Parts: sequence; C-alpha cells; structure tokens
Amino acid sequence: MSVAIAAVNGELIFSIGVYVMVFLFGITIGSFLNVCILRLPAGESLIKRNSHCMTCGAEIKRYDLIPLFSWIILGGKCRSCKAPISPRYSVVEGLTGVLFVLVYIQHDIITDGLIYPAMLCLFLAGVIVIGFEDFDTQEMSVCVLVYLGALAFVTRVLSVLLPTAFRGNDVSVTDGLIGMFSISVPLLLIGFVITPLVYILFISEDHKTVRKLKKRLRKEKLDEKEAAKLNKALEETLAAIKERGPVYGFGMGDVIFMAAGGLMLGWKAAVVAMFIAIIIGAAAALVIKIKNSKKDDADNAFAFGPCLAIGLAAAAYYGTEIFDWYVNAVTTPHIM
Repeated sequence: MSVAIAAVNGELIFSIGVYVMVFLFGITIGSFLNVCILRLPAGESLIKRNSHCMTCGAEIKRYDLIPLFSWIILGGKCRSCKAPISPRYSVVEGLTGVLFVLVYIQHDIITDGLIYPAMLCLFLAGVIVIGFEDFDTQEMSVCVLVYLGALAFVTRVLSVLLPTAFRGNDVSVTDGLIGMFSISVPLLLIGFVITPLVYILFISEDHKTVRKLKKRLRKEKLDEKEAAKLNKALEETLAAIKERGPVYGFGMGDVIFMAAGGLMLGWKAAVVAMFIAIIIGAAAALVIKIKNSKKDDADNAFAFGPCLAIGLAAAAYYGTEIFDWYVNAVTTPHIM
C-alpha cells in the first residue's frame, strides 16, 4: 500500500512540476505575444527595438521584463515616469500560461508525449495574437495567418509521418481537410456573395435610388433639362457608392483564420468553434446596438475575429466531444 501511495504522490509531484514549468514557459511566450499584438499592426519590427514605456519612451530594463511578476512588483506603473501600465499585458501573459497548462492537463505527457500538445500551444499562441489584434484594429496580420496555416499543415503532415510522436493527436488528415473547408467556404460565400447582394438589393438606400433613377430614365418621356438633372443625380449617387466601397459580411482574414483552425482541429471542432463565435458575436452585437442606439450604424460595427478566437480556443480542448455530445443528445434512437 505504501509503495502505491508513494507512486501516486510521485506522479502527482511530477505532474505539478510539469504544469509549473509549462505555465512559466507560457507566460514567457505571452510576453512575446504582447509585442506581436502591439507592433505587427503598426508595421514595426519585433526584434530591432527594445521594449519601452508607451508614455515616456524610457527603455524597460531586463529586470522589469519578468512576465506577469514585473507588473505586479511595479504596481502596474512605469518605473521611470510612474505612468500606469495597461493590465492587459499581464492578462495576455497569464492567459497564455493558463491555456498552455490546460493543454497539458488534457494531454497527459506520459501517454500522449510532448510534441502534439506543444503544437497545440503554438497554435493557441497565434489565436491569441489574432484575437487581440483584431479587437484593437479590426485587422489581422497576414504573417500570423500564414503562421497558423503553416503550423496546421505541418501538424497534419507530421501526424501521418510520425504517428508515434503525435500519439495524442485524434484528428485525421481527412478530418483536417474537411475542417479546412467546412466553415471557411460558407464564410466566404456569406461574406463576399450573399451579404453584398442582400445589401445592394434590400438595404442600401443609394442602390435603391440608382434603380429608381435608371427606371425613370428608361421608361419615362423626359425633356432634355429633366433628363440631364436625373443623369447628374445618378452620377452623384454612383460616385457615392464607389467612394463608400463594397459591403462584406466577413473579411478574408476571418475565412483564412477558420481554414487554419479547421485544418488544425478537425471539422467537428471547427463547427463548434463557429457556433460559439456566433453566440458570442450575437451577444456582443446586441450590447453594442443597445449602447449605441442613438448613433450611426457605423458605430455598431465590431470585429468578429475575437469571437472566432474564443471559439477556436474553446474547441481546441473539447470541440469534438461537444459536437458528439450534441449529436447524441438530439438524435432520437430508432425503435426496432
């Protein structure tokens, strides 16, 4: 009995040690992710300039760059100018550490090994960057999207070539390929075909005006002066439409983001991720609509990337299980 207890205690201590190391590694990666989130949208180099205070510009010393802990020690203020440092830097670091630990809790390193969980952690790191970056700028860096796609591709290839090393992987190549298109293609169609058509045919007042003007010019008998007036109004309306540009439901970044996520996690997880993103997005849109009820429609726009990022992060852990549970719950058993 004592031997068994000692073995259990030893395994527990080993697991806790691994989780602590993974957390420390995660917050270190999170510190780098903060740099990516801040600099990539601005087109700045990730390596040329040292970290500095955003208020006074003073270079941050190395002993003040300890992830998570430095912010706590400094009381959330710059050592040089005492200006407040956004707590979001620590949030990103802590979030990265926690997500990494959760991956290694889900994938036991003894049975699943280290490689596949590490690939999932690297994938989640990119998801974090995209989520916060899109929240800040409503844009996604092409280099991060390429990174996610390449990482997913390499993971799927290596899972076939090195199945023993990737024994924690439960996503087949077929699942990944289906996942790559299962959500991204519908997003592409909705964003770049259906939404523009609906906007042009039923929503846009300028397009309605154009159709009315063209109908009058084509069917009514107008004198030269009246026709010239209508033609001028038509040209001005068309110019306004051209200046405003097309209206899309989703950006191409959303499409690529979900393609990479589906390839990495499989089609079931991709469906669950999209379902979660839609729920979060609908709730966010409702809150924003109520908050900005007296403002222009432009003020109601918001980035959908963070919703997708939350969905993919959640689906990375139990996306397949959630999908199977839902299907089993709604499927009526056949009575023989």
